[in-house]
Amino acid sequence: MSSHSFGLMFEARPGGEIVPIKWGRDGFMPETSVIVLDESSESVFLWHGVRQGLVARRTALRQAESLKGHGYTVGKSIIGRDIKSIKEIDARKIGKVPEDTKMNEELQAILDRKYTELDNHIVTFQAGVVQPPVTAKPEPKVETKPTPTPSVSKPVTPVQPVTPTKSPEVASEYDAPESMPSIKPESKPAPAIKVSTSSLLTDAKISFVFSAIMEHYDDIWISKKQDGSFAVEQMDGPICQFSIKEGSKLNFTANSFSGIDPKIKTAIQKKFIELSKTLV
Repeated sequence: MSSHSFGLMFEARPGGEIVPIKWGRDGFMPETSVIVLDESSESVFLWHGVRQGLVARRTALRQAESLKGHGYTVGKSIIGRDIKSIKEIDARKIGKVPEDTKMNEELQAILDRKYTELDNHIVTFQAGVVQPPVTAKPEPKVETKPTPTPSVSKPVTPVQPVTPTKSPEVASEYDAPESMPSIKPESKPAPAIKVSTSSLLTDAKISFVFSAIMEHYDDIWISKKQDGSFAVEQMDGPICQFSIKEGSKLNFTANSFSGIDPKIKTAIQKKFIELSKTLV
């Protein structure tokens, strides 16, 4: 990591465009998504306002992921070369969900730090620094192998074709051999593929959750988190989040379904139970 820490703030706009903005809290509005690239914590913070839509939030997340992977180029400089994580914050969950509340506290602490503003809205948290780093990432080298030249030292004498008496056997996990005549009366059957019953039950129950929800919402967003849990959202906010426990049991978080109409919640639960009975 550089001896000096730099930061940049962006407004994520519709269509996937991100625009550097002045460092501070002025850009944090209910209808906006703001990306804060902070070298000091090796993090990209993605903050969503309370009225920001689902599509806009997902578009902003893709831009945050791009910044995490490549940094942001300003002239010959790259800001954020060593970013390790993305911390996504939903303003609606602050004070309600511990994870979002904790990440927001980290972000506020960064915004409270003293900084020096440089060109292009870049800030530094080290006194006396007037220029950002100028070392750019090296371009990856592409190795090319020379095409081998066939040997022509001896002339090739044509020979009469010989019909092979036996075709070589070729095994592949993707291609099944075609049926060929055989002089052997017996043939070995292909080995059976064993599928875990527990895994099939789990997959079925997960699909039942999504199916039950889609009876009430035409547009939903399903994402799989790093811990293996699934989150389901609709245009107006989150619907539920659940993880897989021992066996094929689904464990929903405490705030699941709390943001939707209780009647819809009951209908989803009823439909899930009906579908689950088909597994018995």
